[in-house]
Amino acid sequence: MKKSLKTLIITFLLVLTLCSASTFTVHAASKGTYFLSGKFYYHTISKNKVEVCGTTRDTGTLTIPASVYYKGKKYKVTQIANHVLYDQSEDIIYGYGAEIDMPGAHHYHYVRLDGKAMPAGVKSISETDITKVVLPSTLTYIGEGAFGCCEKLEQVKFAKKYKKLTIGKNAFYGESLKSLVFPSGTYELKENATGITPDITIPASVKKIAPGVVNYKTKKVTIDKKNKKFKMKDGILYSKDEKKLISASSKVAKNVVISDKTVTIGNKAFAKTKVKSVTLNSNIQVIPEGAFHICEKLVSVKETDSIREIRYGAFDSCRRLKTVGTLPNLERIGRATFWCAWRLKLTLNDIIEDIDLWAFAGKGYSQVGNIKVSEGNKHFAVENNLLIKIEGDNRIVMAYMGEEAYVVVPEGVTEITGHVGGYDCSEIILPTTLKKLTGDVRADTIVFKGKTPPKFADKYWWRGYYTIVVPKGSYKAYKQAITKAYDDMDGEYYIWDDDNIELIEE
Repeated sequence: MKKSLKTLIITFLLVLTLCSASTFTVHAASKGTYFLSGKFYYHTISKNKVEVCGTTRDTGTLTIPASVYYKGKKYKVTQIANHVLYDQSEDIIYGYGAEIDMPGAHHYHYVRLDGKAMPAGVKSISETDITKVVLPSTLTYIGEGAFGCCEKLEQVKFAKKYKKLTIGKNAFYGESLKSLVFPSGTYELKENATGITPDITIPASVKKIAPGVVNYKTKKVTIDKKNKKFKMKDGILYSKDEKKLISASSKVAKNVVISDKTVTIGNKAFAKTKVKSVTLNSNIQVIPEGAFHICEKLVSVKETDSIREIRYGAFDSCRRLKTVGTLPNLERIGRATFWCAWRLKLTLNDIIEDIDLWAFAGKGYSQVGNIKVSEGNKHFAVENNLLIKIEGDNRIVMAYMGEEAYVVVPEGVTEITGHVGGYDCSEIILPTTLKKLTGDVRADTIVFKGKTPPKFADKYWWRGYYTIVVPKGSYKAYKQAITKAYDDMDGEYYIWDDDNIELIEE
């Protein structure tokens, strides 16, 4: 009996010691800790919460757990981390609407916040070939680009209900997805969150929808009848009161008449849709960024008398666009607004003075439509089929609207930003006053009248084969300036070695 009691006491003390030691070693990971557990790579975002950053699973079904243990501590999985776009930067200085972010494939990957590499065998979720993902009810946020390039993803299975779930920008790609049924508790759908998924269902809980969620690839939108914020009408997503037009689906009519109640239009609202004509109303004063980006069938926009501003890339690549009305109250035109709108006929009113230098055209593009200027306008002029901006003593060529074989840029012009000439142009005469050349001049022969070379844009690219004629005594200066500015495409190619440019003095 005594021996049994002694054994019991020793056992009790041993267990107590072990428990104390265990309690001492169990502690929460500090914020910002990365660890691998099971098939997932996690990042701690608080004392008891983590986000999923990567996975070791590349195919099949990816089931994300609601919780995970690390060093004896339980963490709730509340987020799928924001991913980062691979470098896809474009030089947009010449105007092209490259900043209009359209829904679809985006090449995202996860980058650790401390800059360190992920473990071997771990991939960003966006880079996997998974076909199905099962998401836990603990999520509050699905990060930007989380599934943004999952080309084989066919099914997204949400939990039945969430407390408050936000779907991040470009979260889903959608090429293989037939539908996205967002669950109860979904609060916000950020820009392009659905990708190009054709069928989306929006619950009553959704309070915010960003541009691109409904888009040119969307065939069906089902909004819960209890949703107090949004409605579909004539293939267009509006706010419930119709004061805001958010975006159009593929079911939008070819000839659109916007609601009389609408005051604002969302960015890229009609982008890439097949609309042919759009009638605005007197309440709308701004045509926003990318509103009709690459609407290749768009011919006309009507009822534009109240428009005061047209923003970046609004009509970019609308090659059939002929008219946007008289725009008597227009005050500002942004960059790339009418890029490649080759058939456009527009008369600038007498009050407008704020037009971006690359609003109508840029380097590499010629025909930009027929732009005229009202007689009372002191800030712009058309001379020799050149649209010229007047800024104090500077006169800047913004666009060329002709197809002549012989082009004379008038004296007084100090800068050329747009494209002048073309493949059928035999000669361009540049003035003595020219100080800066960032746009593209294209002809068989280009004659510089100034003895001092203008300042060329960095990596200025002479397209084609030219004869450049410069004043007597300025050969060396021009050769040096042109060589320095030339865009050296392969690191070894020089304009003089290949007879690309013949430089002569007169």
